[in-house]
Amino acid sequence: MKKFLLAGVASIALSAGAPANAADLAPRPAYKAPPVVAPVPLFSWTGCYIGAHIGGGWGRKEFSDTALESSFVFVGDGNGPHSIRTDTSGFLGGGQVGCDYQFAPNWVVGIQGDFSGADIKGDVVDPFFKLAKTFHARTDWLASVTGRIGWAWDRWLIYAKGGVAWVGDKYHVV
Repeated sequence: MKKFLLAGVASIALSAGAPANAADLAPRPAYKAPPVVAPVPLFSWTGCYIGAHIGGGWGRKEFSDTALESSFVFVGDGNGPHSIRTDTSGFLGGGQVGCDYQFAPNWVVGIQGDFSGADIKGDVVDPFFKLAKTFHARTDWLASVTGRIGWAWDRWLIYAKGGVAWVGDKYHVV
């Protein structure tokens, strides 16, 4: 009877256990190579911007009279054409707005507009005129619209720029 009992326990133990698989024999997942894509630039110049600026300006204005007969205010003592000059300087401040577009993959084109209010002025007294006239030069504002084209290399941009500019100047004699 011991033999039957031992055989019964052994058969129950063998039939109750499920077949076991070793961990290294399990089926492996299939890995695919990543898709090939074009390299994405790390930095792009494409976008719009807005900014402000403040600074100083200086220049030189020359007052001259080349036609004494037709001039009602002349520079000099009346014996021939003369000129005097004044140096101008002062502060300015304003803002700019623009947009750039990067293409093919390193070329950049862009457009920008800016405006500055200015207080740049200078005065000079005519040393030749008997009644000591004072000549005033003043710049009230500066504005420009420019375009550019350039070659980008990461955060570096080598470009050429050109456009049009306007100046709000005033000249008068007191």
